[in-house]
Amino acid sequence: MYILTHEGDKIGTTKLERGDPSKYAVSGVFNNIGGAKALAGWIKSIGGEEDGGVVFVALNKEFSLVDQDENAIDFSDATLIAVPEDDEVFLDITGLSEEVYKSFFAEHLSALDSES
Repeated sequence: MYILTHEGDKIGTTKLERGDPSKYAVSGVFNNIGGAKALAGWIKSIGGEEDGGVVFVALNKEFSLVDQDENAIDFSDATLIAVPEDDEVFLDITGLSEEVYKSFFAEHLSALDSES
């Protein structure tokens, strides 16, 4: 389980269950108190955008992601996405280094190896 915070306040959690080892990218369903509608309102309040009913914000240095042991996961590009109409929220992280990916998401690499 991974925890996303904004300016030190917990926003929600995700398992980051999907990954693309070739791009060092991970994504997953995001769980937050209040659901997609509440998160969409909050995202807009901090400068997020809306496009076709999808509300999103690119994560900046005010956001941090840690694992259950509070180890920080460094990333350079990530987006928090809320779809209020479908009550869905996702966290998509594409800016991970190879070292970070291997350290935190080794299960995605082993799944890739077992497919080949």
